[in-house]
Amino acid sequence: MMARFVRTTEMGPLLSEADLAAFEQRYALKLPVPLREFLLTTNGGRPERDLFKLQGVPGNPFGRIHFFFGLNDPIESCNLDWNLEVFRDRLPQGMLPIATTEGADKICLAVSGAGTGRVFYWDAHARGVHLLAEDLDTFISALRSDALSPTVLES
Repeated sequence: MMARFVRTTEMGPLLSEADLAAFEQRYALKLPVPLREFLLTTNGGRPERDLFKLQGVPGNPFGRIHFFFGLNDPIESCNLDWNLEVFRDRLPQGMLPIATTEGADKICLAVSGAGTGRVFYWDAHARGVHLLAEDLDTFISALRSDALSPTVLES
């Protein structure tokens, strides 16, 4: 299935398959196809549809993505590799942080184990995870926008 993309602003530079392969080799992991397609198309950025349903967190039914991480972004904290290095010891094993919320919480993609490909919300304070979607396509398709969401301007 082809990943459904969300338009983004402030994305990183265009990526090649070689960029993705180098990342995979460096971290000894295999990026799921939908994430590969997403990175090759957008390379992260602020999504125009940024709201997601958050179940299992009392008093907080929605979350907002601040930024999807990419590769080779001049802003270090916007990169997958930087976030993986910084949060590796705090995240459950096999989780790759792919986005950040407006707070310190992360959207993670399982890249190993039985749940490979599933999308999770990682609560940075409680250090717990909550399943958001069975795959990245489903997660991205379910994103919504409101008056506070970024707007992608046509050039």
